[in-house]
Amino acid sequence: MRTAKYLIIYITCLLFLFANSIEKASAQVKPQKEVIRLDIQFGGRFIQRANQPIGSDIDFMNYLRNDMGENSYGVLSFGFMLAPNDKWSFNTGFSMLSDMLPNHMRIVVKRKVDSLNQHWNWGIGTILYSYPQYLNQFNQYHFQTDTGIIADLNSNYRQRTLFDIGISAMPWFTYSYRRVQATLSSGIGINSFVPFNEQIAQKKQNSNFRREIRYETSMKPALTSHSEAEITYNLLFNKQVSLGLIAKAELLVARRTIPYTRTIYTWTSDKPLSENVKPKKKIYTKTDFSAGLFLKF
Repeated sequence: MRTAKYLIIYITCLLFLFANSIEKASAQVKPQKEVIRLDIQFGGRFIQRANQPIGSDIDFMNYLRNDMGENSYGVLSFGFMLAPNDKWSFNTGFSMLSDMLPNHMRIVVKRKVDSLNQHWNWGIGTILYSYPQYLNQFNQYHFQTDTGIIADLNSNYRQRTLFDIGISAMPWFTYSYRRVQATLSSGIGINSFVPFNEQIAQKKQNSNFRREIRYETSMKPALTSHSEAEITYNLLFNKQVSLGLIAKAELLVARRTIPYTRTIYTWTSDKPLSENVKPKKKIYTKTDFSAGLFLKF
């Protein structure tokens, strides 16, 4: 509740600034040329979250790394931007990991509030996005803690996709000079991992003992610090079209956890045992870097 309260106050202040600027800007509106930009980029994504000691309860966020201990991804991105005038811009795009599934979504709406001088502009933006990452071999927890039995009857590589969804409100500043344009934005938002279910089946050799452990995670919104930077450089341009280089960076920081309900079914017991588990929140960061080409017309 406290997180939601602070976010509402923050967004209300931004909306007040936005509304206060509309009347000032409306008297200066002139016909503007519509601008469309297409871009393609390739880069890397890095997830950081310190592993926690093995305890009596599994912490799913300990398994954001792969078997090599890495938590980085190659990302291929495609973007489309429409600016109907010099006040508004609408940006959408999708990205893919190595599985080549276009399951990253991103929608950005920006409103220019004012010009500080001939080179500097500022405004307010809202971003809605989702992105996937992988939980790898989370059953290793049971191999380490459930000794004396077959800890997981599923012999396949245990990997699942963990989706993170979020919305952010961010003021932005843009600097333009000749062929170069740079934009920096920073604000806050709310993120939450999409809930998922998993189960572990176990048994004891040469025994009738059977056990099934079911995990049902729940949503846990987290207040997120969200910052982005973008720079473009025009290589070739004229009045109708321009071709250039684009580079982006993004940083998300939050204290996060994945709470869940664990239900244990034992074949030698009449009733299942169910309990709610909430691992401690720890700092989680997502950092993206990318570069590529854009075409504007």
